Amino acid sequence: MATAKPANGLKLRAEDAEDLGVISACLQDALIPLSDMEFLAAEKRFALVANRFRWENCATTSDMPAPAEPPIDVAFGPGCNAYERVHCAVTFDGVARVQRRGLDQR
Repeated sequence: MATAKPANGLKLRAEDAEDLGVISACLQDALIPLSDMEFLAAEKRFALVANRFRWENCATTSDMPAPAEPPIDVAFGPGCNAYERVHCAVTFDGVARVQRRGLDQR
């Protein structure tokens, strides 16, 4: 089950597809340079650092902008702090192999 760790930041762990959906929503519109992705073969882990919007500062999901709209530099609505980006680490354990397809490395 996905759980949040308030005050010191968000800490999530996905144990099923529903939990992965929560993490996916948090990473919506994240920027991830190729240089910030790494496959650690010996540890069977894929890790990355994402620059993401802090969606969890919104009181409800209805306060969030629609996914198709670019975020704007103003408050999102009642109960929501102003636009903010944070860096976060994401790891996937138990990864045997990593491939890429159609990814422009520039």
